[in-house]
Amino acid sequence: MLQFFLNPWLLAGIAGISLPIVAHLLSRRRYDVVQWAAMQFLNPARKTRRRLRLEELLLLLIRIGLILLLTFAAARPWIPAGWLSGFHSAGSRTVVIVIDGSNSMARSDGLNSLHQTALRRATEFLTTLGPGDSSALIDARDKPRSVIESPLQDQKLVSEAIAQLPPPSGAGDLRAATERAIGILSRSSSAAREIVVFTDRHRTSWQADNDAAWIRVDELMDFPAVKPRVWAVDVGEHLAPLTHNVAVGRIEASRDLTVPDFPLRLRTVIFNSSAADVQVPVRLLADGQPLASQQKSVLVPAHGNSSVEFEHSLRVEGAHVLSVEALATTDAIPADNVAHVAVHVKAALPVLLVRGTAGLNSAADSTFFAQIVFAAGGRKVPWVSATLTDSGSVTRDQLQKNSVVVLTDVGTIPDQTLSELREYVTAGGGLIVVCGPATTPDSFRKLADVYGLAPGVELVRAKESTVAGTDGNQVAQLSLQSGWLERFRSDPSRSFLKTQYQQWWQTKLGPAVSTLPAQASPDALNNAENPVTSQPVVLAELTPGDPLLIQTRCGEGTVFVFTSTWNRQWNDFPTRSDFVPFLHEIVFQAAASKVKRNLDFSSPIVAETLAAQTEIAGNSVYRFRLPGGAQSEPVQPGGIPASTILFDSTWQPGVYRLERETQPDAPETLDTFVVNYDHVEDNMEELTESDRAKLATGNRVRFAKSLKSLSQQMYGNESRMELWAILLWLFCGMLLLELWLTRRIVRRGYGSMSSSPAGEVSPVSASL
Repeated sequence: MLQFFLNPWLLAGIAGISLPIVAHLLSRRRYDVVQWAAMQFLNPARKTRRRLRLEELLLLLIRIGLILLLTFAAARPWIPAGWLSGFHSAGSRTVVIVIDGSNSMARSDGLNSLHQTALRRATEFLTTLGPGDSSALIDARDKPRSVIESPLQDQKLVSEAIAQLPPPSGAGDLRAATERAIGILSRSSSAAREIVVFTDRHRTSWQADNDAAWIRVDELMDFPAVKPRVWAVDVGEHLAPLTHNVAVGRIEASRDLTVPDFPLRLRTVIFNSSAADVQVPVRLLADGQPLASQQKSVLVPAHGNSSVEFEHSLRVEGAHVLSVEALATTDAIPADNVAHVAVHVKAALPVLLVRGTAGLNSAADSTFFAQIVFAAGGRKVPWVSATLTDSGSVTRDQLQKNSVVVLTDVGTIPDQTLSELREYVTAGGGLIVVCGPATTPDSFRKLADVYGLAPGVELVRAKESTVAGTDGNQVAQLSLQSGWLERFRSDPSRSFLKTQYQQWWQTKLGPAVSTLPAQASPDALNNAENPVTSQPVVLAELTPGDPLLIQTRCGEGTVFVFTSTWNRQWNDFPTRSDFVPFLHEIVFQAAASKVKRNLDFSSPIVAETLAAQTEIAGNSVYRFRLPGGAQSEPVQPGGIPASTILFDSTWQPGVYRLERETQPDAPETLDTFVVNYDHVEDNMEELTESDRAKLATGNRVRFAKSLKSLSQQMYGNESRMELWAILLWLFCGMLLLELWLTRRIVRRGYGSMSSSPAGEVSPVSASL
């Protein structure tokens, strides 16, 4: 019964009916009377006294009824009353409209896409709402976006917002969108609260198999006094089930920062949603232009996927976008046939080599072979511009000018240098620590734990190989699982796997720390506010099982620890052919952490304008070119450093370009970014009857095939009508009746006589 009241706790006011009852009983107390024989002829007849008692009882009931009506009106009762208003809203209703914006909504019936149909039907649905109803809007993509967070009663504004929704792209999470809608409705006071989802029959968007997540949705729906109802309108009901679709998965690039003519490896997956094997032509595009030499044909099994790889070298400096496109002309959903990756090409990567040990011969100098690798060789411009310095001579200015710092067999480092180095890495700089004979457990602990540059990594002891000759300790092939190390793992004959290690540092990995101990220097403590660290990851192991290459994070920067030397003291790695590509790969991986150009959905873009402070204060206007060609509002630099731009409106997957408008209609592209989505969406299976049954459990989701069906169910017998207004009108009417009846009793003068026995009158009556 209590479920028919919006404020059931106010029913406690029913106790107020005791007030008129007590007042009535008190009014019936006996008065002292005077016997006067002549007055007996003035006593009312028995019939009159009975009428007076009935009128008093009626007055008591009216006063009790007034309190009950006022209490029930405050508790806001409602009844199923759709038959009173037909198939239109009866008022006091809040609706959250959810539009599916995933790739599957790009499917067309020849005239309109399903997304366009959803927008049209959502606009038509708004016309069925009453003038007192309000509505909000959610764009359901990889993460739901609240277009209209606070429900509006102006349906025209909501219609305009619906018309401005961008085309479908990426994934759609309808379960998360439902949770967001429930949160909006929890702040509403309407008697009816609805969630209307305009979508197709795509299975993945609903996550019907995620029972735990839907139980959480059920708990959220039971929390408010009025349980919201979820309606799913199938805008693709007129289309036949999807039988074939090809999609391109997310591109994995070996790096997003490179130099001219340095090979770049790309890998992606081609999905096939049809019931038969498909031969799919695939090509690589650079900045939208197809590359004639980069075309392949991939056989993709039925309801499966196949991987495809490309290798390409960019020659022009600046921002570039590489794309992999599937040429499936008969594809039902062309929106998922292409994927992108952003790559930035620099003339040379600036690297600071910090030397720990110097010697007269190549075997003793810790940076000798690295300097040779990073030299220009036969090229006019080297890929890596290396600067050499000693550990005691590192300055803040040197750190800021370089993208990566390499500590080669460095022992003791001054506290001031460590403090500045931590500040540099936390801000996004790359750090590579190469161990050697000069490294000690104490000096490494100071660098790793005290200053937090390699949290969770501890050097135990220098370990020597017990195997002599060509069968010494080597890199375990199966330990190379990271993408950028794939080139060294794919072929067992690679020299990287054949390197002989005679000595290395045995390490112990523990949980990452997020704070600095008290013994750190004051400068380090000042730079340690809210550091961001991660668990160390072993990227390469030696055959005895000891880590060779460890990766961890400190703030926004990436830190690599190499447990052996980069000279010939402890291994023969510098004599191997893979030594050159490995050093280039690792410095590019460390440098890529400063600017993230390939982001997950809704992750903010942190861009560097590379502008001088005077230019920032000038007239330069910065904007982002969004997917689809639209421009964002102007964005202003203002971070650390001052030329940093933060842009968080990445709710649409695709390519984002940072542009500087130095001249009208001639923007200059400064950098390029790609926002990716969850490619689970590429599985185009449709909802099964079992899925529908799960979603419909306990009326969790109600399915409607058309707007007419939706109106019949929503505004029919299941719709709600509040009664508080009717109760207040009844209260006013009964209040007037109570006043009239009270006046009637008082004017007749028998208020006290009705309680006197025959032949006796009260002093009040006698005085009359």
